[in-house]
Order: sequence, then structure tokens, then C-alpha cells
Amino acid sequence: MAEQIMSKPVSTMHIGNAEAKTCYYLPNAPTLPQDWSYRQEDALAILIALNGNHWRKILTIMAKLSAPDADWKNYRDTQLLKRDEQILIGASNLLSTAERHIIVGAVSAAKLSINSANTLFNSLDEQNRLHADGLGVFISPYLDYRQFPNSLIEQLKPYLHE
Repeated sequence: MAEQIMSKPVSTMHIGNAEAKTCYYLPNAPTLPQDWSYRQEDALAILIALNGNHWRKILTIMAKLSAPDADWKNYRDTQLLKRDEQILIGASNLLSTAERHIIVGAVSAAKLSINSANTLFNSLDEQNRLHADGLGVFISPYLDYRQFPNSLIEQLKPYLHE
């Protein structure tokens, strides 16, 4: 029997713990099986198997940013999206219940009508790739190793763990 896949367009997709204090805003949704839940023990393995390397990279960078210690692999595979992270895809407003908002890429920023050139945002790095407003809103490059290398992860991580 073939696995059923959700493919209908959704205006805003939510993935992860709705009570999480860190919200990642992404522009593109993954494909998920119809009965998939972030609470499943193998939830991220299923998501990666179905969506490939692209989503593995996204989830790995999220884990590196979110893990409380250096063991980001274990955090990604066992805790990510189950505890203190959630993803909103296609959102047009910031989630009022989150304390930290990571707006990923120009497409997400445009959808949220947020511009890093706004005087409320300060650059956090010399290359002007990370921006923060001092109130928990961060604008970052897309979660891909070329755009968001480990050096940039290390620059943003302390702000997320204050």
C-alpha cells in the first residue's frame, strides 16, 4: 500500500511544539505523510527521508542553533521541534506566544513585511548577514551551509540562549 502524502497547498503550516519559545519562519514546506506528527520518536528521520538532504541541512542548522550543548546531532534526532522550537511556513505575522523569532531568508522576511534595513535592526556580523532588533526578532540567511556556515551559527547562538 502506498504511503499517503499531503500535497495540498496550505497558507500557513505549523510544525513542532506550539508552546515553544523559539519560532523559525521558513518560506517552503516539506512534504509530510498524512499521519505524521512531530511528537513521533522518528519524526525528523521520516521528514528527512521523505524530503532529502535539503531538509536535513535545515534541521541540522536549527539543531546547532538550539542545542543546549555541543551534542547537536542527538538534539536534532531526539529533541528538535519537540521542546522549544517550532516552524511556521508561509506566516504573514509573528507568532505572539514565541519569545524568539528567527526569520529565515529574504522570502520569509518579505512575507512578514520585515526589512533588515529598518533602523530597528542592527547587524550582528561583519558581513551584514544576521540582524536583530534587540527584542527577540532575528533575520538570518536561509538555513543552508553555504549561506549559514558554522561561523555564523556560532555568532547567532549566544543571542538565542540569553
